[in-house]
Order: sequence, then structure tokens, then C-alpha cells
Amino acid sequence: MEQHTDSTISNQYSLSIRIGSDGFSLSVIDESNTLLSTKTIPVILASLPIEEIANLINKETQINYRNIRLVYESDLYAFVPAPVFRSNEAAYYLNFQQTINKNNIVLYNYLPVWDTVNVFAIPKTIQTALSQLFPNTIIEQHLSYFLSTQVKTQHENSIFIWTRPKMMDVIVFKNGKLNLLNSFSYQTAEDFTYHTLNIIDQLSIDTEKCKVRLFNAEKKPELQSTLGKYLEVNN
Repeated sequence: MEQHTDSTISNQYSLSIRIGSDGFSLSVIDESNTLLSTKTIPVILASLPIEEIANLINKETQINYRNIRLVYESDLYAFVPAPVFRSNEAAYYLNFQQTINKNNIVLYNYLPVWDTVNVFAIPKTIQTALSQLFPNTIIEQHLSYFLSTQVKTQHENSIFIWTRPKMMDVIVFKNGKLNLLNSFSYQTAEDFTYHTLNIIDQLSIDTEKCKVRLFNAEKKPELQSTLGKYLEVNN
């Protein structure tokens, strides 16, 4: 029987590194896109210097993976139609909607399926550390990642909700077209439900013909149970 080295075995797997406001997580995925393991490190990277950020992440990524994805949860973002987007004006597009300080750097992801560009900001320290560790890897804003991996364009009328600690990202499709993409803060399951129902009311969505799907809510069953009193919710 052929013996495989650790490097050969690890090359079968992909690693996703996700950085949020409450720490960072690492998820290992096999070739069939099945989640094999996940680990969360509750360290707020944005408060650390570049060297310490790089050391913390490097310590957790010693194995040689087939592919690595870098995902940053940023609430500073703006979606710009691709036909009018100019890379040298990326900061202008974002500053028009958000307040960007000198400690941030502006990046962008092109999403060809929707012919749009997601312009976003992350701390310079984190961007520098990630670029040093993974110089050939694109940093994706979390909604870019969500749209490219979880949302299918064939959904004619659907509401996709990605849950985060105290934040919810809502994507609405009506008649197969992206109708809304926004983030809302919440404290309780009742807040979460209010925002969802208010969106449905404001956009005049027929709930009998629209699917509501929650993502990343496994550890917060109260969100689905409360929202489920008013809507049919799918995972």
C-alpha cells in the first residue's frame, strides 16, 4: 500500500480563515466541500500589531493545504455596479456611504455573476499580516464569500440571512434579481424577527411565494424558533 506523507494528505483539503470582531476561525473542507473540522480562536486581531497577528495565524496554518480562502467580516462595505466601477476611485465609492478612518485600507471583490463590485475596508494591520502570510490569496469580504458560495441565482423569490454575533446580513431576491443587500444590528431574537418582517413589509414580499433561509444560526436556535412563529424558515 502506498504511504502518504502528511503534506500529501493535507493537499486534499482546503482551509478557510474567517476573521470577525470576536476572533478568527479556521475551517477545513474536503474535496467534496464537506466541513471536516473547525476551530475558533477568541482573539481580537484588530487590536494587535502586525507581527503578533501574523504569528497567531501562522501558528494555526502550518499544514500545506490545497487551497486557502481568507474571509474578513467587515461592516464597512458598498456594492457598486461593475460598469461604473473604477479601481482608482474605490475609496471614493466607499466614503460616499461609510466613514473610513486612516487605520483602514480599502479593498474590493469583483462578483461577475451579479456584474457588481463589493468595495470594503479592513484594518491595515490585518491586511498587511495576511498579505505577508498569503501573498497570492485574495481577501474576501464576508458577503462576497457568502454570495459566491451559498447563494444561487436561480432562486426567484428568496431571503437569505447570514447570522453573526449581534449582526444579520440580509440578501433579498425578487423575480430572480438582487433586490436588497444590507446588514442590521440586533440584540435579541425579537429584534432579529422585527428586522426580517419589516423588510418583507417594506418590499411587499409575498411570503407564500418566498423562501426564507438562515445560515450560521446553528448555535442560536432561538432565532429560528422566534422567526418561525411568523414565517416558514429553512436552513
